[in-house]
Amino acid sequence: MRLREMKKYNPDDIKEFESLIQLYRYDFVKLAYLIFGFGEPGTDMENIHLYKWQIQELELISNHLRNPITRYQLYKLIVSSGNGAAKTALGAIINIILLYTHKLRGRITANTDTQLKTVVWPEYDVWFRRARFSDYYFEKLGTSIKAKDDHWGEQWRLDHFNWSEETPAAVSGLHNKGHAISYTFEEAPGIPGVIFKYASGAFTDVMTIKIWMVFGNSDDPTAYFEQLMTSPEWRSLRIDTRSLDHVDKTLVAEWLRLAGGNEDHDDFRVRVRGLPRKTAKDSIISITATQSAIERGRVFDPSSVKILPSVLTVDPAWTGGDETTIWHHQGAYSCLLERFKLDSEQGQDHSYTYAKVCKYEKDLQADRVLIDQGEGTALKTLANIDGKWHWELISFASSPNDVADPKDSEYANIRAQMYWEANKALIDGHVITAVNPEDLADIEKQLCCTKGSRHKTSLKKLAESKKDIKDRMLASPDLADGFVLQFSRKVTDRLEGHSSLFDNASREIGDQAYKMPDDVVDYEDHDVHY
Repeated sequence: MRLREMKKYNPDDIKEFESLIQLYRYDFVKLAYLIFGFGEPGTDMENIHLYKWQIQELELISNHLRNPITRYQLYKLIVSSGNGAAKTALGAIINIILLYTHKLRGRITANTDTQLKTVVWPEYDVWFRRARFSDYYFEKLGTSIKAKDDHWGEQWRLDHFNWSEETPAAVSGLHNKGHAISYTFEEAPGIPGVIFKYASGAFTDVMTIKIWMVFGNSDDPTAYFEQLMTSPEWRSLRIDTRSLDHVDKTLVAEWLRLAGGNEDHDDFRVRVRGLPRKTAKDSIISITATQSAIERGRVFDPSSVKILPSVLTVDPAWTGGDETTIWHHQGAYSCLLERFKLDSEQGQDHSYTYAKVCKYEKDLQADRVLIDQGEGTALKTLANIDGKWHWELISFASSPNDVADPKDSEYANIRAQMYWEANKALIDGHVITAVNPEDLADIEKQLCCTKGSRHKTSLKKLAESKKDIKDRMLASPDLADGFVLQFSRKVTDRLEGHSSLFDNASREIGDQAYKMPDDVVDYEDHDVHY
């Protein structure tokens, strides 16, 4: 290497060190002890050792790199843990080893700029200073660690950077063909899915070592981070800090006491078990309310509400990959009838969806069909041609209608109204079921993914937009949007000709139908037919 002269080191020591680096370039455990001097007497590393889980991960990466078949395949590691597992330390160790062995070009980011500057980068500074001969080979300049080699300096480096949802493409374009590239995401549960999507475009170089590490204390079950934790494409590790020898068990016991002795308490799940909260702190609809509604659906008799107005809600697919969802509602009962993606190769378009809705409308004597505006305009047009004037478009951005004057509403728009009112209904005993029981797990997940907030000046309640959810999760909440559409309008009358007109007498019966019946039926013995 053409390095600047450094006279403080013995040339023989440098030569021996470089020969050992080459000898063990695919053995990251030996390299960690060689470069950092773990346990070496007389140094600040004398009482510092690699933890068992860190050694295990270093061995797995070593095996990946030793094998010529896997060496240039992208290695993806994601770790969720409670507090104190030393995830950032492992990321620093791996990145610095790659700097020494493979002319790394790497990037490090975190959920926020503050976390990056005050927590993550200072930790990297500690490990950089601990590395042998670090000031001989490299220099640390603010946001970068760069090689002192005049020829390779700009390519041979490790940088921290900030991501932006407005310009997500800026995270791609990391190239270093023939050497090594790495991305490290710290505090990753707060990083939206769209950033992960564009970062994946940085790993296109062939014959190049590619490492992607993602670390976090998971706290949000709706985060894209949690999707990756269950992805077979990632080496995923969830660490309960009670299993770590170096963690103070007395402190963990105190955390458990503060959680009321409940290991499933949200705070204990996040701080100790490496699990997310059961529901995100700012989710409008809680998972507990959703699960209870689904449980009620297992024993609920739909015939008990047949006297009430029948409503269909439709959320048509509006972009490629999204689903069309069709729901049926009567009183406090909701059933997912169908979910599907339009197949253009099979000639499916909005007329295909329209035909399906028309059949459900007839079979279920629907008094109102509420359709999400956008792609729904085509369905409304077809309905009007057929004289179906009880089909109505709902714009999620329109003004709330829960009170006479929208200015007096507690909601900023009708999307917020629908989601917050849905939450109230679920708490008050609403029932959820599905024609296909396998869909219930997705319903449970999607209903809890929309986050709520308040307008900065008016303090009116807001609900996260579908676009923001898709950017964050790389998935569309089509099932949830279809469900909450029912809360956009209060339907109180049945169409002429439909069974049991909603007169005063039936209103009293209908009020009773909103309550759970005393003589519930066993779900196993009761089939729902349409």
